[in-house]
Amino acid sequence: MMTVEEINKTFAEQGIHVELPLPPDRVVKNIEILEKQIDGDDVKLLLNVKFIDEKGKEVSDILFCQGKTKIKREKKATPSSVLEPLKSQMLPRREKIIFEDEAKAEAYLRQAISHLLQDKGYHLIKRAEAGLYFEKEGRGFFINLAARLDEKAVEKAKELVELRRKHGSSHDYGLIVPAFQESLGLPLNLQDRWVFTNEEYLSAHRIGVYAVDNLDPNRIYPLTIYPGVKEFIRYFMITTQQWQLIRSRYVLDRAERRNSKA
Repeated sequence: MMTVEEINKTFAEQGIHVELPLPPDRVVKNIEILEKQIDGDDVKLLLNVKFIDEKGKEVSDILFCQGKTKIKREKKATPSSVLEPLKSQMLPRREKIIFEDEAKAEAYLRQAISHLLQDKGYHLIKRAEAGLYFEKEGRGFFINLAARLDEKAVEKAKELVELRRKHGSSHDYGLIVPAFQESLGLPLNLQDRWVFTNEEYLSAHRIGVYAVDNLDPNRIYPLTIYPGVKEFIRYFMITTQQWQLIRSRYVLDRAERRNSKA
């Protein structure tokens, strides 16, 4: 057995500079690399990790890590995971990027995340503790919805932190938001500030913040951590690569719209 700190050092000695998202003194009993992607100097690892949690119990979790590497990638075919569709069935796209009000935005979020979870084999179960609760083979996914990343969203995120303290790390927890909230009164720079301010706290508590594309409900982007389920990690590994492009395109289109009105 090794500690997380020792494993991180071992990876570094092999030319892979990543860190497990666990406390450095946490004892790891076994680690398995499920998937590795190298793109230039960037490396992404999908790991199955068996470790001793804060209560002294042995648990297994699927973790996503990314960092830098000095290993040169051999030329090979594009990984099959990139070629796979995001979901087995797709929802129709929206015609406009704006939302008329918060209620309609939250209804859209509810539809998007429910469809994704059900597509991955989860079932909706009524539970008053969270806005939505899904379950698959005993693993739950607690979800709150927020139309805007504001103080109300902070409270909803804190509710998820309390749920994790109650139910433990064997479940997933996520705050679902629109990717762009300017039509609801929150500028993009304030969205970014909210994520920057709260990212470390939420990631430490394994709370995901997931942004649904305003036009395409089939694309949901992770703003903090990934869920601990292999199918979701592969899904988010794909949408993560798309997020910066979508965000940059949105900023460019917004600038063009403002210039046309000037």
